[in-house]
Amino acid sequence: MNKSSLPDTPFPRPVIEPDALVESVHEAQRGFLPWWYNLTAMPEVSVQASFLKREEVRKSRLLSNVLFFYGLILLLAIPACLFVPNKIDVWIALGMFLSTVCALYLNRSGQVTVAGFIVIAVFEVALTIGIFTTLPLDEPTIQIYDLYIITELLAVSLLPARSIFLVAALNSGIVLISLVGQPHTMGLAADLHTQFLPIMIRPIILFIIVAGVAYVWVSSVSRAIARADRAEMVMKLEHALVEQKRDLEEGIEQILQTHVAIANGNLNARAPLTQDSSLWQIARALNTLLVRLQRAVVAEKELQRVEQAVTISVQSIQRAEQMQKVPELGFTQTAIDPLVAALQGKTIAQTPLHQAQPMFIPSSQGGVISYQSQSRGSSNV
Repeated sequence: MNKSSLPDTPFPRPVIEPDALVESVHEAQRGFLPWWYNLTAMPEVSVQASFLKREEVRKSRLLSNVLFFYGLILLLAIPACLFVPNKIDVWIALGMFLSTVCALYLNRSGQVTVAGFIVIAVFEVALTIGIFTTLPLDEPTIQIYDLYIITELLAVSLLPARSIFLVAALNSGIVLISLVGQPHTMGLAADLHTQFLPIMIRPIILFIIVAGVAYVWVSSVSRAIARADRAEMVMKLEHALVEQKRDLEEGIEQILQTHVAIANGNLNARAPLTQDSSLWQIARALNTLLVRLQRAVVAEKELQRVEQAVTISVQSIQRAEQMQKVPELGFTQTAIDPLVAALQGKTIAQTPLHQAQPMFIPSSQGGVISYQSQSRGSSNV
């Protein structure tokens, strides 16, 4: 039984141009999000930009998204702060909102790291002020310690990933100073007297766990983005190689057709390659050579016609001498016609042998050098 086999040649894969793919994605984006990016984030760069530049634009858009929700929450928190016992919270919320607007401006101007640092620092300071201005420290206030996790998440997202451990250490120090140095309510003081270590260690362990998990997650995402960038670069290189190979094949085919046309006698054939072709230098040199070849062929044909005209004229003179007649030279439509016209009706004197110029007989007549005979003193033409 005959078994069918698949061909060894792989099926051609369609070449997807990355520029066209990215442009189609951008054209599909409409609505609020592109408007917000255009207002508060760095402008989009081309796909030919470096990985660092495109990564900076990605972080700028991430910060723009974060600050949108961050500012929205602050707008809702400002009126809510009017009902809390600590009245300084209203001014803290207003200051945080103004810093958010400033960070958006810096983000739009390309200072992404500075904008992210301002947001994190202001949030850290505002949260710390809110805790240390609550006197005496009570049990509901110590629950605010958990909000320091937000600064860690912002740091790992907007700053270098390793900065999250510095923020976690700073948060742990603030918690420890707050629990030890602030005045406490009677209830909190009693709890700290019996459960100081669990109360202190709970937020610190939470900071460490969040820092470790967030660092691993962001590092994995960064490596994935770098791999995707390399894959995109490989795709661009493959596309460029395919285009270069196609250009070379077309150029070689056109040069080959030019050689075939020249071999068949078409001296007007030229290699039709433009300056965009990688074989342009070769084609230009070939075309220059073909122009010189064409001129040489034309000159050779003209020389052959002159040789034939000289041979015919010599034979005409020799026949006239044999018949003892005056030789008659006709015009030949060649370069010797001015000489023929000048000799019409003239008598030519005999040239001495030692002054005689050698005359080359064409190869068709034997290809020898002879001198004019001295048998006669003159001849009439």
